[in-house]
Amino acid sequence: MSVSVITDLDDPRLDAYRDIRSRNWTYVSKRFIAEGPLLTERLLASNYETESVLLDRKHAAQYLPTLPESVEVLVLNHEQIELILGFDFHRGVLACGVRPKQLFLPADFGAPPLPNETLVAAIGVQDPENLGSILRCCAGFGIRRVIIGPGTADPLARRVLRVSMGTALRLQLLQSKNIVDDLAWLRESFAITSYATSLRDDSLPLESAERRGPVLILVGNERYGLPEEVLRAAEHCVRIGMDMETNSLNVSMASGIVMHYFCRIA
Repeated sequence: MSVSVITDLDDPRLDAYRDIRSRNWTYVSKRFIAEGPLLTERLLASNYETESVLLDRKHAAQYLPTLPESVEVLVLNHEQIELILGFDFHRGVLACGVRPKQLFLPADFGAPPLPNETLVAAIGVQDPENLGSILRCCAGFGIRRVIIGPGTADPLARRVLRVSMGTALRLQLLQSKNIVDDLAWLRESFAITSYATSLRDDSLPLESAERRGPVLILVGNERYGLPEEVLRAAEHCVRIGMDMETNSLNVSMASGIVMHYFCRIA
């Protein structure tokens, strides 16, 4: 294991950790940051490459024995970590992961879906915390293939990873450049039935929806929902019945309800 006690804050090995609250440069740098012991542990256990681990010196004795020999460890004093990160950080450890080659539909879809497989597509989900919650639900219900549609937050962004509890690292994240064309390809290639979540009057009540093979759930923007062209391209629209004059649910909560329903029906 390579362990370096850093004294020069201009050391280029610290670049990935600088001002992480105020910027999201994962697409540019091809890196991403995992904060805290749980996310660091899940990054190290994943198929993603770990470029380095940053340790608070006062926690080094606690964490060093848990790290693999292959990882580069950078050790800083607590006050130095605050200067690098741009905020007060008390969890003792961060890690820098390397972003792999992006996967795109249709080329990287992989093996045909199983008859009872459920997939999710997030389209225009801009809020990182909502996307993180959706990805955490996907992992919890065993939904491994997740489509990241246009206008959606970066699934490896710091806040997304934090809210997803690192479960985003376990999923197959597929980018869609044209979700309408990809919906048609999925239907024609694998007979995947698409269900768009929508509050419009002609949507089916969720409890009446049926599964006849693999299913793709489409969820949209927190405020505006799914684009009209996506609603037209989906085979069905479904809605969740609500009481007490409640007209909508948070997108991550609604997504979890719909996922649970389809993952529990044969």
